Amino acid sequence: MSAPPANEASPAVRSPVPPEYRGHLGFLVAKARQLLSEQMDARLSASGYSVRHFAVLGGLGRQSGLRQTDLCDTLGIDRTTIMKLVDDLERGGLLQRNRHPDDRRAYVLELTDAGQAAHARMLVPILAEEEQFLAPLSPGERALLQEMLLRLVERALDRKQTNSQST
Repeated sequence: MSAPPANEASPAVRSPVPPEYRGHLGFLVAKARQLLSEQMDARLSASGYSVRHFAVLGGLGRQSGLRQTDLCDTLGIDRTTIMKLVDDLERGGLLQRNRHPDDRRAYVLELTDAGQAAHARMLVPILAEEEQFLAPLSPGERALLQEMLLRLVERALDRKQTNSQST
């Protein structure tokens, strides 16, 4: 039996990414996000919370008193999902939901002391998973990846805002 040609990978070392997707940035970014989120959720599972709960706590830690709808926009999460996440965190005593003083239809969200502590506890496994996920990259490659992704996201958000203002 002869060995496979040099340009063909053997089944044992074949990439899990199908060749037709290897050159598609959208697929690769979405897959990386999915895999990283799944691993972060696995690390947080003992706490009963997910990486999305962590994101809500982090958003409120940076800017307390946000409306639920503002949090939707900031995190890019739909209203139904935000409502469920907020319900979970409120039930756990990690945030408080109060009526907005100027808009009776809206709620403002405030992080509790327990919420701040939970966010700090969740940060440890989140950072550990991020470190493991980025392990194949050198420190310089990590910094470059983060810088390039930040530029792409900021540009896309600027374009989105410009387009929404012009319509």
